[in-house]
Amino acid sequence: MSWLIDSWHLLLPKPWSVIVLGIFAVLCGSWVGIERERREKPAGVRTMALVALGSCVFTMIGFVFTNNAGDSGRVAAQIVAGVGFLGAGVIIRGSGGVRGTTTAATIWAVAAMGLAIGAGYAPGGGGLALLIRAVLSLVGRWELSHYGGQHETTIRLIFNPDHGKTEIKIERLLDEYAISKSVVLRSNDPDGRQRWVIQCRLTARHSCEFLSELVEIPEVYAIER
Repeated sequence: MSWLIDSWHLLLPKPWSVIVLGIFAVLCGSWVGIERERREKPAGVRTMALVALGSCVFTMIGFVFTNNAGDSGRVAAQIVAGVGFLGAGVIIRGSGGVRGTTTAATIWAVAAMGLAIGAGYAPGGGGLALLIRAVLSLVGRWELSHYGGQHETTIRLIFNPDHGKTEIKIERLLDEYAISKSVVLRSNDPDGRQRWVIQCRLTARHSCEFLSELVEIPEVYAIER
């Protein structure tokens, strides 16, 4: 069981330790990125994979500096600072408020995961990937369904189906806000547009965010409350 608690740099011969850890970082980052990609967030699979790989590689380079003339702690500090700038790039302030903070925090956490893997503790990095996915999926759903201040909301949509593409976009939003598709009443207008009546329970903040995201779908023709 030493592979669970000891550094893989000590357990695997060079250069295999570097190669294995780099590949493992890409896999863990990609797994986290799948959740962001599914929700159509700015940073998806490739971004998370590259953040994890970059953090992992810089950490391993830091160990080389330690063996020669340098301080590996400085490398780790610069990774945190650099990832902070990258995270700031996905934060957007719009009419519905500030968006992208969860994705920015995810990038930051993925960088920490890459640091752990680069240091040789791949099982710890895998555990961090599992925790990040749990927070994004399970805790996110719990927050939406159990957060205080929820009230009944009825939203009526009229949109251009665009060969089914708009329906997929709206259903992804329903999943993101934990709104059951079974409560959606669907009908077709004579002009080819679709009319949906969505009944849900949302907090005031989530209701505003949900409506703001619906507004950004160009095929949505009208929204009534």
